[in-house]
Amino acid sequence: MAASAIPLVEYQTSAPVQLGRGDLRLLEGVARDRLWAIPTTEPGWFTLRASSWVGTVDLDSVRVRITPKVENLQNVLMMFASVAGLADWSPRISDFAKSDLVEGIAELVLRAVDQATRRGLLHGYQTREDRLSVLRGRLLVSELVSRPWEVWPAPCRFDEFTADVPENRVLLAAVKAIRRWSVPPEVRRLGADLTTRFYEVSDSETPSLEAELIRESPLNEHYLPALALAGIVLEGLGLAHAAGAAEGTSFLIDMNKLYERWIGAELSTRLWPTLQVVEQEWVALSRRPSVSMQPDLLFRTARGWALVGDVKYKLTGSGLARNPDYYQLLAYATALRLRRGILVYCQAEDAPQKRIDVVGSGKELHCYPLDLGGDWPEVRLRLDALAAAVAELSV
Repeated sequence: MAASAIPLVEYQTSAPVQLGRGDLRLLEGVARDRLWAIPTTEPGWFTLRASSWVGTVDLDSVRVRITPKVENLQNVLMMFASVAGLADWSPRISDFAKSDLVEGIAELVLRAVDQATRRGLLHGYQTREDRLSVLRGRLLVSELVSRPWEVWPAPCRFDEFTADVPENRVLLAAVKAIRRWSVPPEVRRLGADLTTRFYEVSDSETPSLEAELIRESPLNEHYLPALALAGIVLEGLGLAHAAGAAEGTSFLIDMNKLYERWIGAELSTRLWPTLQVVEQEWVALSRRPSVSMQPDLLFRTARGWALVGDVKYKLTGSGLARNPDYYQLLAYATALRLRRGILVYCQAEDAPQKRIDVVGSGKELHCYPLDLGGDWPEVRLRLDALAAAVAELSV
């Protein structure tokens, strides 16, 4: 029996729905901050509460589709492309302007992987240990001493030039994850074709960790956009396990984090080389005992830090930032000995006050609206205006 679809918008609560034991077991694999199932007074009936995480969750009898509040999904996909350095990804991105978000992300990622690996997989030297009938590399004498009765085949340690490197294992993990999603046949075929391209590559037990440990180099530079997208896919994976006869998969993306990454990437492109944009830099809040903090954005000139920024995807409906947001930005500015800080926000029904002068401190907290409504050219103009405002505040 086909699963019934439950459409949700981020931060929205559904009408009561009936969930079976299989659904509830699979929901246990979804992190609690992503999707809540709230019991009603009627046994077996629940309301589903979405957060800032958007995407799909496939359960036993129900498919939950959570979409962003942004009406034009093309803009959300362009955010993904921009974060990965693919701002001019493909004209086909417009096909998903009113389509399924996860389908668009799936094709975006697979096309990026295809582009990165079309001329061949990245190869590198990997250290191996194996027992071989022909001596290769270095003979492991210590192993021979500990087990002298096992002298053949000989234990060897050698370097092998292979495609089984972390970059390829991460891309393969992302492709295999996407193949489990409910996507159109043409996207599924592309995933199958790419999987065969990685026939030399083994499966990674911890692909998310491997993705975090990869460092940029001249050798993997052409892989970086695909790796960035693959990292987002792996970060957004939820459950993928069996619950009895049922199997569930989910893919959810945190719009808060995506919005932060996108703002940082776009400002970095626009402000370089006059201003260097540093994201998520750890800085000291106190001397002893040591307390650290991590601003979303820091802007540096040749003379040093010039401005600190905080990025918020969602504010209260009144248009005012929550008091802790102001306190946080004030702490950043104070610890860094900066006169100004900027709060970049997206979702608000009414615009907050553009400037707040903090009593007794001489600090200025500037609020700047940058939402995702309208067409992409309009959004790009807003980004240009934001970059100009940051440059002016950094003087």
